[in-house]
Amino acid sequence: MKFSAFPFTAIVGQDHLKKALILNAIDPTISGVLIKGDKGTGKSTTVRAFSELLPARETVDGCPFNCNPNEHFLCQECEKTLQREGRLPTSKKRMSIVELPVSATEDMVVGSLDIKKALREGVKALEPGILARANGNILYIDEVNLLDDHLVNVLLDAAAMGVNIIEREGVSVSHPSKFILVGTMNPEEGDLRPQILDRFGLCVEVKALTDPQERLKVIKYRMEFDENPIRFQKRFRRKQKKLREKIMKAKELLDKVEISDDILELIVRISAALGIKTHRADIITTKAATAIAAFNQRKKIKEEDVKEAALLALKHRIKQLPFEKGQEIDERLIEELIEEAEDEFEIDKERKLKKEIKVAEFTGTIQGKNSANITGKRGKYIKAKEAQNPDSVAIDATIKKAIRENPENPRILPEHLMEKVRISKAETLYIIVLDSSSSMKLDKKIKFAKTIAWLLLKESYEKKNKVSLISFKGDEAQIISEPTTNLTKLNEVLENLDIGGKTPLTPALMEAAKLASKYKELTPTIIVISDGRCNIFIGSNLEEDLKILYPELKKLNLIFVDAEPKGRNIGVLEEIANKFNSPIFYLDEILI
Repeated sequence: MKFSAFPFTAIVGQDHLKKALILNAIDPTISGVLIKGDKGTGKSTTVRAFSELLPARETVDGCPFNCNPNEHFLCQECEKTLQREGRLPTSKKRMSIVELPVSATEDMVVGSLDIKKALREGVKALEPGILARANGNILYIDEVNLLDDHLVNVLLDAAAMGVNIIEREGVSVSHPSKFILVGTMNPEEGDLRPQILDRFGLCVEVKALTDPQERLKVIKYRMEFDENPIRFQKRFRRKQKKLREKIMKAKELLDKVEISDDILELIVRISAALGIKTHRADIITTKAATAIAAFNQRKKIKEEDVKEAALLALKHRIKQLPFEKGQEIDERLIEELIEEAEDEFEIDKERKLKKEIKVAEFTGTIQGKNSANITGKRGKYIKAKEAQNPDSVAIDATIKKAIRENPENPRILPEHLMEKVRISKAETLYIIVLDSSSSMKLDKKIKFAKTIAWLLLKESYEKKNKVSLISFKGDEAQIISEPTTNLTKLNEVLENLDIGGKTPLTPALMEAAKLASKYKELTPTIIVISDGRCNIFIGSNLEEDLKILYPELKKLNLIFVDAEPKGRNIGVLEEIANKFNSPIFYLDEILI
């Protein structure tokens, strides 16, 4: 008699568990799901129902390892048959649950190998184990926390690689072993080691339903199913079919889903804020968010997808690191972390330049209202000088000269004319070239970069110097503010700066050089604030670009500010600064 499984779409509640299983069906590389919960909360029922939901898969007839003819990796026998006959006999098989008992030995799991036979016949010498039967199916481990750690590692290695490798006395035999790994455990019976917890892609905690209406529905559904399983299954047949088709469409769409740099950075920031250091957390969260987008028939990942993925992928990883006791990852916490991530790019107007680093010293130039006095047609009248055609007659000095040279009959003659000598400060222009690419979001580098830019704007305004802003991201650099003394306008532009994309550093330097050439009379100083991670070039690489830029920049005042702390930076800005004999500063050195 055929076993009748409870319909997956008839399961009440347990939304996180159902979604975690569906995501693994869409993308098995998510590496399975660990289900935590007390007995009697529907863990096994949900998993068995899930296996009945999944579509049939194509397998090679007679292959003990359930090889999929459409997969790149096949067992040795299937490879030989394919090479010999050019095709493989196939048939459709429904996915099934392969259970691994707690008492399983390593040979039962990976298979046993006859060494003598292996030397003669290769894979034929391998007696298939549980991992062979699990290929293309669901490998279900009840009470996984009671399983030997060594066996758990073997299973997780196979799940991650999609291959089972058996090595005995120098003989190695392998076969495909791609499966959806599902483990259940009761936390009261002991937990898994953090290293093993981390290897499970997703984790959900299943609790008994507390809503009376939901509990009532569970009772009614179960009684109806027990009374007549076939009739109950027919009742949900349409929903089952609809969900199965949705999963199949998601699998087809998965490779077409776009992952933007902004989404990747959001995932990294959430993990970092939770103190999770393992890279697997970021990778699995990204895969889960991609599968969620595909399940919703979208080609772009939204912030909501990341929130949902983070709840499933990070919950079991946070406990392996120091964190506030009792802290749980829930929707509210994820929301708070994302809000903090969005706010962290605001300009910190409480910061100041270090006292010893004023604009004049910072730029290494003597310009503007910070500079020494110069003579010209404007400014304070300090003395007079002889001049045949004075632009501005110094009347007092002219009269004195006339009296001095002809005291008895003073008359002002052309040769007595004196010209006023005025002293003023030289007007200057600061061109701030600001990196607003994606890499600047990490570690709040853009926050500090915008802060230092704002402080320079503020001090330039106080000294009545002109400032221009150039932002570079994506494929180009853009002048977002022509030279101005309007601090309000500059502040608004800086606050609303778009961030994201690649880093066209050298194109930005070329744009700054062009702007500087238009304002030579202001003796421009170019201040570059970046982490130096350039990946868009004028030519084909940095070395070529520096040769192109050298004639344009060699006579200009250049200052570089590295957005990375000294010693952790990648050295690109230092290389460029050395090329032009320019000073370089580090953000952690110049702000207080």
